[in-house]
Amino acid sequence: MVTSASHEPPAGRRELAWVETKAFLGWGCSECAWKFNPKGVPAGNTIAEMKQHYEQQRDEEFAQHRCADFPTAPPPSTQRRPQPKSKAMKRP
Repeated sequence: MVTSASHEPPAGRRELAWVETKAFLGWGCSECAWKFNPKGVPAGNTIAEMKQHYEQQRDEEFAQHRCADFPTAPPPSTQRRPQPKSKAMKRP
């Protein structure tokens, strides 16, 4: 049996995912909070070269990131908080 101490998801499990939130629009990891933030304008003399360098940088950074370094926040609770018990007023 082979075990991994890195606590990473299996290589076939995580994948690039398009992320759209109020604060971010771009590529991220399907299993953690990692997001791709390109470093400046991609190099290249043509749009095709720039696209190729952008994708290469994105793919390399995605492959090198560790999901353990980018934990996801737990989802907000959908349960209602219990209401405090009201103290009934006694009538005299």
